Amino acid sequence: MKLKSLLIGSAALAAAATGAKAADPIFVPEPEPMEYVRVCDVYGAGFFYIPGTETCLKIGGYARYQIDWSDSDDSNFAVMGGTLSANSLSTDSGGWRKLARANLTIDARSETEYGTLGGFFELRADAYSGVSRLGMPSGTAPFSLNGITRGTYLNQAYITLGGFFLGYKATIFDQGLSGEYDAGGFDGSIHTLGYTFVPGNGVSVSLALEENDYNYDYTPNVVGKLGVAQGWGSFDAFVAYDATAKEWGVKGFASINATDQLTLELLATYFSDPSLYSNGYDYSLGGHLKYAATPKLAVGFGGQYLGDKHGSSADDWAVGGVIDYELVENLDTKIAVNYKDGDSYKDGAFSGFFRITRSF
Repeated sequence: MKLKSLLIGSAALAAAATGAKAADPIFVPEPEPMEYVRVCDVYGAGFFYIPGTETCLKIGGYARYQIDWSDSDDSNFAVMGGTLSANSLSTDSGGWRKLARANLTIDARSETEYGTLGGFFELRADAYSGVSRLGMPSGTAPFSLNGITRGTYLNQAYITLGGFFLGYKATIFDQGLSGEYDAGGFDGSIHTLGYTFVPGNGVSVSLALEENDYNYDYTPNVVGKLGVAQGWGSFDAFVAYDATAKEWGVKGFASINATDQLTLELLATYFSDPSLYSNGYDYSLGGHLKYAATPKLAVGFGGQYLGDKHGSSADDWAVGGVIDYELVENLDTKIAVNYKDGDSYKDGAFSGFFRITRSF
């Protein structure tokens, strides 16, 4: 009897313990609060904070499609537009040249005790429509050199700290008219180290050491720029010394706000002789008028005179017109028509393009 009571008591005790354990609350850890992307308006529109940091980031770029034409495609000097046979180049061809381009930019900035720390890079991918009938015997079907006409490349990549900049970026000598006919000199990307000083009142001064050679020497090119921007417009003066060619050049550019809708641009250049920065002529003078007819439509027209071509002393000139129209926000179109003539041309040459760009 005692044994039976003992067993019953033990079973009841075990059941009570099990019930107590089942009744214990289950603790679920609270989820960590979600950190939403914050807008960073310190550096302008489009920047946002990288979550968990104080670095602001902006992603931008564009997709573009362009169709070019030139009546010089049908000349005896346009190998790209003719059929090259064993002994001669016929002029039975010529046509459209097309370009598809993707451009991506990333801009990162943050504040330090030495000023704004920035990092910028630009990736670009191009696909041309190919080169047809180049270097093939007469009667051979057209072909396309896609290995040459397609490619992805780094267009810019540089670091900034305060006023200093270092890396691969557009030369500070880059400046031209708003037309598509002008030649203002070298405007590409280059390896550089420089500093920009901004004292205030719209004044800026830049000095850069630029290098375009590979394993050639230890002497960089020297480029300087002085800029002034006021309510009436802006003026920029440039000077460049090519240490490899041992030649120099200067350039002046002015943009004058004649009215709220009408802008006048003026360009003057002088180059001592052929160099990286030269536009191919000893001197040139140009001007361009741009009229903003509506917030979406702008038209422009201008020209440039180019004197004493390097190597031949030829005098040439160019004129052109452009129409810019915004179809919708971030979707822009451009039509350009140019004409070039002078001592370097037999009959003169028309050219132009249609371009549509979706930017973001």
